[in-house]
Amino acid sequence: MKRGLAKVTAIGLCVSMLISLAGCSGGGGSATTDKAAEKAAEAVTDKNIQSEAEGTQEPIELTYWYWEDEQGTIENMLKDKWEAYAGDRIKVNFESVPSSSFHDKLITAISTGTGPDVFICKPMWAPELYGMGGLMNMEDVFEGWEYADEVDDFMLEQMRAGLDKLYLYPRTTIVMYLYCRKSMFEKAGIDYPKTVDEFFDACEKLTVDTDGDGKTDQYGFGMRGGNGGHYMWSSFVFSALKDKDYYDAEGKASLADAKLAEMNQKYIDLYQNGYVPPSAITDGFSEVLTNFKSGVTAMLYHHIASITTIKETFGDDFEVIPVPTGESGQAFGCQEMTGWAINPNSKNLEAAEEFVKWASSPEIHDVRCEKLQQVPFMSSVQALDKYKNDQAYKVSMDNMLSAHTLPVGPEITTYTEEMWAQTFQRALMGELSSMEMLEQLDKCLNGEM
Repeated sequence: MKRGLAKVTAIGLCVSMLISLAGCSGGGGSATTDKAAEKAAEAVTDKNIQSEAEGTQEPIELTYWYWEDEQGTIENMLKDKWEAYAGDRIKVNFESVPSSSFHDKLITAISTGTGPDVFICKPMWAPELYGMGGLMNMEDVFEGWEYADEVDDFMLEQMRAGLDKLYLYPRTTIVMYLYCRKSMFEKAGIDYPKTVDEFFDACEKLTVDTDGDGKTDQYGFGMRGGNGGHYMWSSFVFSALKDKDYYDAEGKASLADAKLAEMNQKYIDLYQNGYVPPSAITDGFSEVLTNFKSGVTAMLYHHIASITTIKETFGDDFEVIPVPTGESGQAFGCQEMTGWAINPNSKNLEAAEEFVKWASSPEIHDVRCEKLQQVPFMSSVQALDKYKNDQAYKVSMDNMLSAHTLPVGPEITTYTEEMWAQTFQRALMGELSSMEMLEQLDKCLNGEM
């Protein structure tokens, strides 16, 4: 209302000036000059009043940051759908940021007041951003959302990330499982592993010299010794103890346990006994995926985001199975989630809320799950036949509520990005014993380094 009043005032001033000028033309002027001035004043008034009446307002602009893993078709598709939904009211600038630098760039932007309006956020980043005043409280926004009942309490608990309110809107999840080559298992005459011991046994039996030249050219498993390998490692090692997680009830990391050390040694033995490729010590995701697709390995630990390329490579010569159970009788499945976050310093909070709610709707959740291969967590989307009847989606959905997420803690980023790979690689090379490796990880997770 104040902006409209200012415009009307400005119009009035323009009209007054024109009339005054007409009046000051004095003796040298004429009636024609007076009439021309009045006509010009009327034209200015009419034009501006018409503009006010039509409400020709500039569109609200939002900036949305996502990481490059999702660059391309899916985001362009969502951008087109958003424009069809919002028209010219709200323009969203979709900006891709490299995943490797996303966290650091986001923290810098929030701290300097130049952050995006909306951004992807991992739950483990939430406490840090909350402490900086970089997350908007979305508890009331979510409770008033028409689709709130479609989201399981487990998902909401992860989004809260240990905070007292909901600062992240549920966005995506992926659940880890095993891809197995059917033909390799059939040739070896073994079943798919249901327990961790069966998994270790399968790794040995699937490691063979296929062409008789005296050199191993097929390995049981694609171990990931580089960054990101902590997920598969924890799935096998933590399964040794019932209800095991990174921290105990008192918030203390206690990985240096005899049972865990025994299971950790079995996992290390896969490398030392030659049941995984020699490159495993530094392999990252691209290497383990390439090895599986090229027939170098018989099993791959990943999630549904790889399903399209694996189908294209093998047709139906693969199977998806849950992560095996350990001696505890439990499986330690893993999953990774992301949420939508809104910058509380955005100048257009209502528009940001509208975008997040739209992007979280069942229609868009379905698009994201199908095109980006994410696991449906909204009940109406889970009920669609294309997900219920697909083995990869089914295994993911069946195990979602029991799969673990990385804990929230100040040392987790150091653990995942630096410490785990460094200590594991030293253990593979024999520089650290299994127990010494776990002791080093405890120190890192407890902030004692």
